[in-house]
Amino acid sequence: MSKSATLVDFEGAITFGTIEILLNTLRDNQEFQKMNKPSKKRLYGIFVESIDNIFKYGAKLPGKSRNSSRTPKIIVMKQKDQYYVRVGNLVLNDDIGDLKFKLDRVNQLDFEALKSLYEEVINKESSASDTGAGLGLITMAMRTDSDIEYSFAPVDADHSFFEMKITLNG
Repeated sequence: MSKSATLVDFEGAITFGTIEILLNTLRDNQEFQKMNKPSKKRLYGIFVESIDNIFKYGAKLPGKSRNSSRTPKIIVMKQKDQYYVRVGNLVLNDDIGDLKFKLDRVNQLDFEALKSLYEEVINKESSASDTGAGLGLITMAMRTDSDIEYSFAPVDADHSFFEMKITLNG
């Protein structure tokens, strides 16, 4: 039996059609089918939130052709007894500070504090200027036993490529 397996490896635009294909690809994967139910639900939830974040918040380079360093990516892998969700997409540099704040905040909290933060954020009234409440990041942090790893690579004066890795014990 292999100690390493790729469950999903996708690079390209995220549309409603590709979302359905990606979800089916994960659900139909033999390695995913072998997982115990709680781990399967946690991995699936992280995967859905990752796709949703790309779809909702991924920036686009206006008037420039796409190349592989700037297109959204999502990979789900198993290595030994751990599963990894690696996701990457273009973000506006103006959004990096807020995103770092939200990621650092969820990485510092334990499960009970994450539950309290989730309740606080979900009950807060949103305004037109909100760029997202961070519920997806909170939810992902609640489903993993490790910190969410992340990095930003500058692309141009206005954009960076954001990458995130979520680890799940299986």
